[in-house]
Amino acid sequence: MSINSGCSGSGCDGSGGSGGTCGPCGACKFLRRKCIPGCIFAPYFDSEQGASHFAAVHKVFGASNVSKLLQNVPVHKRLDAVVTICYEAQARLRDPVYGCVAHIFTLQQQIIENI
Repeated sequence: MSINSGCSGSGCDGSGGSGGTCGPCGACKFLRRKCIPGCIFAPYFDSEQGASHFAAVHKVFGASNVSKLLQNVPVHKRLDAVVTICYEAQARLRDPVYGCVAHIFTLQQQIIENI
């Protein structure tokens, strides 16, 4: 998963850094909205691959819920939260009932079989 939006500074306003152009972060690109400076998603969903990662997050949790959740997480722990949210969203799309727990069960079975 990408860590930054490709623009200098936090958030992406479309004006770019040193004369270059910069599109919206992956989340704003997916939501088809203007990416404002200070966008909570910009540091975690870059403009190239971030939209595909955010699509799963949006489908499972919703953009508003994730935004509220991230605002309640200390800044130094947000990357871990985003990685976890993305992992769980992708797992829920593969297995809507168990999500990432299905992967845990599989790993436990592998351990049991190798003992």
